[in-house]
Amino acid sequence: MGFRILSLLVVLPLLAGAREPARFVDTAQSVEALVALLDRRLALMPEVAAWKRARGQPVADPAREKDLLDRWESSGAYVGVERVAARNFLEAQIAAARAVQERLIAVWEAGGAAPEEARDLERVLRPELDRLGEEMLAAMQRVAAAGGSSRERETVTARVETVRVRWSLPPELGDRLLEVIGDLRRTAPASIAGLRRTGLVLVGLTGDYAPFSEESGGELRGLDVDLAREFAAAHGLRAEFVRTSWPGLMDDLSSGRFDLAAGGISVTEERRIRAAFGPAVWSDGKTPIARCADRERFSRLEGIDQPGVRVVVNPGGTNERFARANLRRASIRVFPDNRTIFDEILEGRADVMITDGLEVKLQAVRRPGLCGTRSEPFTRADKAWMFPPGSDLTVLAGDWFGPRLASGEFARRLETAITGGR
Repeated sequence: MGFRILSLLVVLPLLAGAREPARFVDTAQSVEALVALLDRRLALMPEVAAWKRARGQPVADPAREKDLLDRWESSGAYVGVERVAARNFLEAQIAAARAVQERLIAVWEAGGAAPEEARDLERVLRPELDRLGEEMLAAMQRVAAAGGSSRERETVTARVETVRVRWSLPPELGDRLLEVIGDLRRTAPASIAGLRRTGLVLVGLTGDYAPFSEESGGELRGLDVDLAREFAAAHGLRAEFVRTSWPGLMDDLSSGRFDLAAGGISVTEERRIRAAFGPAVWSDGKTPIARCADRERFSRLEGIDQPGVRVVVNPGGTNERFARANLRRASIRVFPDNRTIFDEILEGRADVMITDGLEVKLQAVRRPGLCGTRSEPFTRADKAWMFPPGSDLTVLAGDWFGPRLASGEFARRLETAITGGR
């Protein structure tokens, strides 16, 4: 299995992806795709075995296998996959391929019907294995980012067992394949060279913070959805979106679930300890939103922080932290769905929410009857894309955003996203 840059396999998905609706990556589908590639690789082994038998070549080739393992380990590191786990993953595949070849040759030597002349190993079969290797690297990148197969144990167990039975692998090899898939993890930022090799960049989004990212009917929309796709395409990549949450954002970034996080992230000192940030794309701050009839009543913190005032917050982010740090007498209720939280105010189950000024402006447009209660926010914080420390993408994002910020393009697109062009 050699590895080459396959320009058509990179460019064509980019062109198609620009037209497809954006969706969150389905972890189960990622696991199934990886196992399907294992199956496709094993499906070439009858021809490989027939070609070797016809020429009296041994099944095992230790020198070549070591070279493959060394290169695969390095390839995994390029996309941030832990080296030992990446090596073990390929080693298990090699063992399975050898078992299939040895079993078939034993059957043929015992008088079983051998296949017709196989395609040439050097000119046809190994290049095909190379192509499968490139697809498998991207599939491994996705599964490792999802934390191996731990979240989809039942799915991967069933799929691996199907492959084991199809190719008559011994049970211990099936167990080993299951183990090495489950062990896949990302431990370092992917290099830009690695990302360009797979043609894939994973973008973390919450999908609940319009106008940056918003999931509806299984599709993702929003300014950062569009910008992430454009940024990826400009660097020969295709953006895929990984679901995260405000409470889990930093842990998901640290565990390598995505290559960058977007979607209206506030730059805080706490986050700077664990992450790198691209250029500030907007400066915003915490602003109250309430029913328009209560605009004057809730224009100041003193008016909000009163017994009987019901403040609603979404969990785990800077909104909740601000409320808990500044409100002592008002009641604070955590509401889990950031997409419908403003209906709690509109329908009288809460009185006020303190959130970013951009979101206040957007919700006042979307929900007549809600109003921002002050023109100046209580705080100021920049918004930016977030990256793992040391990521190559941080500098690329700065270079890419620079002209769009300087020309006012970003501000115009943000205004359009908020107002819908009104």
